[in-house]
Amino acid sequence: MLDLHRLRVLFELQRLGTVTAVAEALQYTHSAISQQLAQCERDVGVKLYEKVGRRIRLTEQGEILAEYAGRMLALSDEAESRVLASTSLVRGTIRVTSFQTVMSSIIPAALTVLARTHPDLQVEIKQRDVETASELLRTREVDLILGEEYDADIPATDEYVHRELLAEDPLHLITPQEGPWSELTFSELEGVPFAIDPAHLSMGRFTHQMCLRHGFSPNVVFETPDPFLQGHLVRTGHAVAIVPRLFLPNLGSVRVLDLPGNSTRTLYTAVRSGRESHPGLAAFRAALATATQHALVRAPEPEV
Repeated sequence: MLDLHRLRVLFELQRLGTVTAVAEALQYTHSAISQQLAQCERDVGVKLYEKVGRRIRLTEQGEILAEYAGRMLALSDEAESRVLASTSLVRGTIRVTSFQTVMSSIIPAALTVLARTHPDLQVEIKQRDVETASELLRTREVDLILGEEYDADIPATDEYVHRELLAEDPLHLITPQEGPWSELTFSELEGVPFAIDPAHLSMGRFTHQMCLRHGFSPNVVFETPDPFLQGHLVRTGHAVAIVPRLFLPNLGSVRVLDLPGNSTRTLYTAVRSGRESHPGLAAFRAALATATQHALVRAPEPEV
């Protein structure tokens, strides 16, 4: 009989490509993963993988079984979620990961909503960047990620992940209220000090590309992923920056302008396919939607 745990190991091997990567993802030893793969092969009675130098690759039969393994894992998640949903009880613990601007802007309000509507539901939260968060979801270390995408990003799609749009969050230029940059438009910022996320992060990539589209490279004087520090540097007259509208209430006295083209970032939630009906995850998604809409309405209006 096929074992769901061993099928997961096979599925991860197809996804990640090496036994070492599977061992790291599932937090097992290399030998334990090899043993699970060997037993899976014995369970089905055909050769599922073969050695190619120091690596192994799936045979045709291994690829077929790995595809079914992914579907069976999703079906297992769906079965559990549907059973829980049938009880009308929202309780237990869900594990969530997100990033700083969201964690400071809407997650506290969402937790307040949940404490009132579903007091038996506990939420554990980890702060991670979007790229790391996606892998944590795939390896089942978290149950839900709250992610972001920008104009130039290629949307991450995965048949084993269920995505749900949360909001389009407008992006704004912030400058000091006084001083030499307090009356400049975006296209006039060549040479002005910027406070920017590192370029390997989504917001950093977006800011660099936005500047290049308007004829200049940003003068990156402050490179930091901390939006509070970016806001402080702008507020005290040392830089300009791009921030999302949801984060504006955290910034204090700064000048706020729309970006050319009214660019936005897309906020979304993602859970493993089959778990979208899980009552705890559905309740958290609903609380996030309520908190997000309220926050967008309360955010300061940009300068006309």
